[in-house]
Amino acid sequence: MIGIAMSTYENEAIIMETIRSLQAQQASFLCVIADDGSTDSTVATMRQLTANDTRFEVLALPHGERGIARKTAIDRLKQHDVEFLYIIDSDMVLEEQLLKSCLLYLEAHVEVGALVIPERAYSDYDNYFSQVKVFERNLFNIPTDQLDTHTMEAARFWRLEAYVASGEIDPTQISFEETQPTIRYLEQGGIIRRATFTYVHHNEKQVELNDLLRKKRYYFDVMPATLDAEQGGFMKALRRWYFFRPVLYHQANLRKYSRHPLLTAGVIYMYLRLSFIGVESLFFKRVS
Repeated sequence: MIGIAMSTYENEAIIMETIRSLQAQQASFLCVIADDGSTDSTVATMRQLTANDTRFEVLALPHGERGIARKTAIDRLKQHDVEFLYIIDSDMVLEEQLLKSCLLYLEAHVEVGALVIPERAYSDYDNYFSQVKVFERNLFNIPTDQLDTHTMEAARFWRLEAYVASGEIDPTQISFEETQPTIRYLEQGGIIRRATFTYVHHNEKQVELNDLLRKKRYYFDVMPATLDAEQGGFMKALRRWYFFRPVLYHQANLRKYSRHPLLTAGVIYMYLRLSFIGVESLFFKRVS
């Protein structure tokens, strides 16, 4: 049995596509969806879509943080007899046979504790920074199953025992909490692979630069909670800083930069702006 933990918030416009992609999977699963206090029709839509499907359970929570909703869904799944855990966001649409292929892979590779599921980003909006964000996220889709030690990718398909051994998600961290179990598990000597044989479609929706900067500023402001909770957290974060990520310099991405110079310029500009915000939040605000 695969346990699927999904968190949602104000996703009425896109949740149907995500749920339909789950319902089409040919593998045995139980999906617990924890809604983080949506005020739109997200909960009603989910309940309508899953009313006659016993594979789904919808939990309507008071508004808190994404990590709290995720942990609530995961803890609920741990009460059931699940051997595998898949953590998904509500803006992800599963490729056909994703669950089955991941299950077969882990059954054939008993040494692997978890899988990073590649994300093929897209957006229905054609404004510049929507396309820049799609381009930037797709830079992480390199054709190798190996993860480098500076990865910012979060393993999402786990053996439950490996996930527990990683220390799990800490909902008090708020910022980048989804990557910490991956980092800890790798540091413990655990093996994680990138599932190059499947992927999810990731809907980036509409991205405006100011909205993105505002969102990331909040994450940087609360990041000290993550850094303080992890051993050597500050140095780990520094090694994973935007321009220090080895994946950006992979040969496959170098070719993308030459083919898409305008989008590449947008990624560089976005990373520069985010770097200034990060320095301000993590250094100057913290010192003051």
